[in-house]
Amino acid sequence: MNSIKLKSTVIVCLTLLGLYGLAELFFARFTFSFPTFQDQCLYARMFIVDKRDKDIKRGDLVAFRFNKEDKNFDKGLSFIKIAAGVPGDEIKYSPNEMYVNRVESEIAGMTHAINFLQLNPKEYERQITLNENEFFMVGETIYSYDSRFWGPINEEDILGKAYAIF
Repeated sequence: MNSIKLKSTVIVCLTLLGLYGLAELFFARFTFSFPTFQDQCLYARMFIVDKRDKDIKRGDLVAFRFNKEDKNFDKGLSFIKIAAGVPGDEIKYSPNEMYVNRVESEIAGMTHAINFLQLNPKEYERQITLNENEFFMVGETIYSYDSRFWGPINEEDILGKAYAIF
Protein backbone atom coordinates (compact mmCIF):
# COMPACT_ATOMS: atom_id res chain seq x y z
CA MET A 1 0.00 0.00 0.00
CA ASN A 2 2.83 2.43 0.83
CA SER A 3 4.39 1.62 -2.51
CA ILE A 4 1.21 2.74 -4.32
CA LYS A 5 1.06 6.00 -2.31
CA LEU A 6 4.72 6.67 -3.05
CA LYS A 7 4.24 6.06 -6.80
CA SER A 8 1.14 8.29 -6.83
CA THR A 9 2.99 11.05 -4.99
CA VAL A 10 5.94 10.84 -7.40
CA ILE A 11 3.60 10.94 -10.43
CA VAL A 12 1.73 13.96 -9.05
CA CYS A 13 5.00 15.77 -8.26
CA LEU A 14 6.44 15.07 -11.72
CA THR A 15 3.21 16.19 -13.39
CA LEU A 16 3.21 19.45 -11.40
CA LEU A 17 6.87 20.00 -12.18
CA GLY A 18 6.20 19.44 -15.89
CA LEU A 19 3.25 21.84 -15.87
CA TYR A 20 5.38 24.43 -14.06
CA GLY A 21 8.10 24.02 -16.71
CA LEU A 22 5.59 24.49 -19.53
CA ALA A 23 4.19 27.60 -17.84
CA GLU A 24 7.72 29.01 -17.48
CA LEU A 25 8.39 28.45 -21.18
CA PHE A 26 5.08 30.09 -22.14
CA PHE A 27 5.57 33.19 -19.97
CA ALA A 28 9.21 33.56 -21.02
CA ARG A 29 7.94 34.16 -24.55
CA PHE A 30 4.43 35.60 -24.11
CA THR A 31 2.72 38.18 -21.93
CA PHE A 32 -0.87 39.42 -21.71
CA SER A 33 -2.06 43.01 -22.06
CA PHE A 34 -5.38 44.53 -20.97
CA PRO A 35 -5.75 48.20 -22.03
CA THR A 36 -7.97 50.41 -19.89
CA PHE A 37 -10.92 52.26 -21.41
CA GLN A 38 -9.03 55.59 -21.29
CA ASP A 39 -6.13 54.10 -23.24
CA GLN A 40 -8.26 52.33 -25.80
CA CYS A 41 -7.15 53.11 -29.32
CA LEU A 42 -7.90 49.61 -30.65
CA TYR A 43 -11.20 47.76 -30.67
CA ALA A 44 -9.84 44.63 -28.95
CA ARG A 45 -9.91 44.28 -25.15
CA MET A 46 -7.23 41.62 -24.54
CA PHE A 47 -3.93 40.91 -26.28
CA ILE A 48 -1.17 38.34 -26.08
CA VAL A 49 2.32 39.64 -26.91
CA ASP A 50 5.00 37.41 -28.44
CA LYS A 51 8.18 38.92 -27.00
CA ARG A 52 10.43 36.94 -29.37
CA ASP A 53 8.72 37.93 -32.64
CA LYS A 54 9.99 41.37 -33.64
CA ASP A 55 9.76 40.90 -37.42
CA ILE A 56 7.28 43.74 -37.89
CA LYS A 57 5.38 44.28 -41.13
CA ARG A 58 2.90 46.97 -42.08
CA GLY A 59 -0.50 46.14 -40.55
CA ASP A 60 0.87 44.12 -37.61
CA LEU A 61 -0.24 44.84 -34.07
CA VAL A 62 2.87 45.81 -32.12
CA ALA A 63 3.62 46.18 -28.41
CA PHE A 64 6.25 48.81 -27.70
CA ARG A 65 7.72 50.97 -24.96
CA PHE A 66 6.82 54.68 -25.29
CA ASN A 67 10.24 56.33 -24.91
CA LYS A 68 9.34 59.87 -25.83
CA GLU A 69 9.02 63.06 -23.82
CA ASP A 70 5.33 63.91 -23.91
CA LYS A 71 3.03 66.01 -21.74
CA ASN A 72 0.14 63.53 -22.06
CA PHE A 73 1.87 60.20 -21.26
CA ASP A 74 4.76 59.17 -19.05
CA LYS A 75 7.93 57.96 -20.69
CA GLY A 76 8.34 54.17 -20.46
CA LEU A 77 4.67 53.16 -20.72
CA SER A 78 3.80 50.14 -22.86
CA PHE A 79 1.43 50.61 -25.80
CA ILE A 80 -0.09 48.38 -28.47
CA LYS A 81 -0.84 49.95 -31.83
CA ILE A 82 -0.90 49.08 -35.55
CA ALA A 83 2.31 49.44 -37.57
CA ALA A 84 1.02 51.75 -40.32
CA GLY A 85 4.51 52.51 -41.60
CA VAL A 86 7.74 50.51 -41.69
CA PRO A 87 11.31 51.60 -42.51
CA GLY A 88 11.51 53.41 -45.84
CA ASP A 89 7.80 54.24 -46.04
CA GLU A 90 6.64 57.75 -46.92
CA ILE A 91 3.87 58.93 -44.60
CA LYS A 92 1.74 61.97 -45.35
CA TYR A 93 -1.07 62.94 -43.00
CA SER A 94 -3.44 65.65 -41.90
CA PRO A 95 -6.21 65.63 -39.26
CA ASN A 96 -8.65 63.97 -41.69
CA GLU A 97 -6.55 61.64 -43.83
CA MET A 98 -3.35 59.63 -43.99
CA TYR A 99 -1.36 58.25 -46.92
CA VAL A 100 1.31 55.54 -46.78
CA ASN A 101 3.45 55.46 -49.92
CA ARG A 102 0.78 57.57 -51.69
CA VAL A 103 -2.00 55.08 -50.86
CA GLU A 104 -4.81 56.36 -48.68
CA SER A 105 -5.10 54.60 -45.34
CA GLU A 106 -8.37 53.67 -43.66
CA ILE A 107 -7.12 54.85 -40.25
CA ALA A 108 -9.62 56.97 -38.30
CA GLY A 109 -9.09 60.73 -38.40
CA MET A 110 -7.43 62.57 -35.56
CA THR A 111 -9.82 65.54 -35.32
CA HIS A 112 -11.49 64.19 -32.16
CA ALA A 113 -8.17 63.90 -30.31
CA ILE A 114 -6.99 67.29 -31.58
CA ASN A 115 -10.18 68.96 -30.33
CA PHE A 116 -10.10 67.09 -27.00
CA LEU A 117 -6.46 68.10 -26.40
CA GLN A 118 -7.17 71.65 -27.67
CA LEU A 119 -4.40 71.54 -30.29
CA ASN A 120 -3.95 73.50 -33.50
CA PRO A 121 -5.00 71.22 -36.44
CA LYS A 122 -2.61 72.99 -38.85
CA GLU A 123 0.35 71.68 -36.81
CA TYR A 124 -0.62 68.12 -37.78
CA GLU A 125 -0.20 68.31 -41.54
CA ARG A 126 3.09 66.55 -42.18
CA GLN A 127 5.04 64.39 -44.58
CA ILE A 128 7.89 62.16 -43.39
CA THR A 129 10.01 59.28 -44.67
CA LEU A 130 10.82 56.64 -42.07
CA ASN A 131 14.47 55.86 -41.38
CA GLU A 132 15.77 52.29 -41.40
CA ASN A 133 14.95 51.67 -37.73
CA GLU A 134 11.66 53.61 -37.43
CA PHE A 135 8.02 52.52 -37.34
CA PHE A 136 4.88 54.67 -37.57
CA MET A 137 2.25 53.44 -35.10
CA VAL A 138 -1.48 54.28 -35.18
CA GLY A 139 -4.66 53.27 -33.41
CA GLU A 140 -7.96 52.46 -35.07
CA THR A 141 -10.36 54.63 -33.08
CA ILE A 142 -10.95 58.38 -32.99
CA TYR A 143 -9.45 58.40 -29.48
CA SER A 144 -6.00 57.29 -30.63
CA TYR A 145 -3.01 59.36 -29.58
CA ASP A 146 -0.32 57.93 -31.83
CA SER A 147 2.65 58.60 -34.13
CA ARG A 148 0.69 61.32 -35.90
CA PHE A 149 1.11 63.32 -32.68
CA TRP A 150 4.51 62.18 -31.37
CA GLY A 151 6.32 60.77 -34.40
CA PRO A 152 7.76 57.35 -35.23
CA ILE A 153 9.13 54.90 -32.66
CA ASN A 154 12.54 53.27 -32.79
CA GLU A 155 12.97 49.57 -33.48
CA GLU A 156 14.75 49.14 -30.13
CA ASP A 157 11.53 50.11 -28.31
CA ILE A 158 9.52 47.22 -29.81
CA LEU A 159 8.54 44.60 -27.25
CA GLY A 160 7.05 42.16 -29.79
CA LYS A 161 4.10 41.38 -32.01
CA ALA A 162 0.71 41.54 -30.36
CA TYR A 163 -2.33 39.40 -31.16
CA ALA A 164 -5.88 40.39 -30.27
CA ILE A 165 -7.61 37.65 -28.30
CA PHE A 166 -10.97 39.41 -27.95
